[in-house]
Amino acid sequence: MFALLLELFGNSTAAQPARATLKSPNGQIVIGFETLEKDQPSASGQLSYSVTFEGKPLIDQSKLELELQGFRPLGSGVRILAQTPSQNDDSYRLVTGKASDVRNHYNALRIDCEEAAFPNRKLTIEARAYDDGVAFRYVVPDQTAVREFRETQEQTEFRISKDATVYALVLPHYRTMYESEYIKLSASAFGNPNGLSTKVLIGCPLLMQVPGTG
Repeated sequence: MFALLLELFGNSTAAQPARATLKSPNGQIVIGFETLEKDQPSASGQLSYSVTFEGKPLIDQSKLELELQGFRPLGSGVRILAQTPSQNDDSYRLVTGKASDVRNHYNALRIDCEEAAFPNRKLTIEARAYDDGVAFRYVVPDQTAVREFRETQEQTEFRISKDATVYALVLPHYRTMYESEYIKLSASAFGNPNGLSTKVLIGCPLLMQVPGTG
């Protein structure tokens, strides 16, 4: 069992690699976390992630970073201190929905990071990989260097490996019933001066189809 866990998740805390990898239970989806310096793997640097499906890239190396008021961004100049794997497989019932029985089956990985320079702030990423998707969240642990903070912006990047087909919910304004038409367009339209207007609001979740990945 221990050998299987090592194969699924990689080493936990014995070493301090610049990369942490998490696989879905069926092994088809892989999310990797890495520290980069000038876009190259490094023992410390910008925390980033990438996602593949059946060995094909879905999301290229993308930045993970939080902007905090009065502090420099949290997520740059960090090193991976420890990796803690876990897994879960249970079921629960829904009162409403398309299915009454839901299987909650995933592999998980907690990645503890720390800034390489003073004040050595800590940041944790908690990730899960299911057979049909991945998820992660930021955790700022209790620490002397950060007693209180105000997050001003989340700088999570989503660098899609190929120009995807997007089905987007276009919203008229912030005070909306969240009911509108989904339009079909390319992902590049979001960053194209001749594409979507910068004043257009897009609702989430967002559906994308990346060519060549299934």
